[in-house]
Amino acid sequence: MNRKPRGDSKLDALSPAQQERLAEWLTIENLTYAEALVRVREEFGVSTSRSALHGFFTRVAAPWKYAQARGEAETFAGLMEGQFDAATIKKAKQLAFDAVAGPRPDLKSARTLLKIIGDTAKQQLAERRLELDTRKVTLLEAKAALADRAKGISDNSALTPEEKAAQLRALFGMG
Repeated sequence: MNRKPRGDSKLDALSPAQQERLAEWLTIENLTYAEALVRVREEFGVSTSRSALHGFFTRVAAPWKYAQARGEAETFAGLMEGQFDAATIKKAKQLAFDAVAGPRPDLKSARTLLKIIGDTAKQQLAERRLELDTRKVTLLEAKAALADRAKGISDNSALTPEEKAAQLRALFGMG
């Protein structure tokens, strides 16, 4: 049963910026209520209780966190065509985890983030395959060119067998 907050709640009287900072402390920094009580007293000059912090967490901090995750998921979705660095992918994974691990799972955001992560992995794999295929073609072309030069030396009737052997050793780096 949800209890109505007191009309004189000190935490509800904090400025929006202070409420956002407190929400960050409780959700992002994962401060315990005991740690948050100390920080609220030190930074905002407000003395409050654990139950007031719990009520604030339920009413303000948790919804704030999921609104942030949803906003970031939408930002990621808008960037889906781009490439992401490792740090961005790590953040997307954390956001996806946070979206499903909380008291109010946001499956839509998690699904979007996981799709982005999967699509990025597929894109990176395709790019790596293309890179390897390009290297393979380059190596095959170099091998064919070397074989053509070796055949040219072998077929050159103006060279003695000793000269052919010396040029072939030099061609293959053995002499």
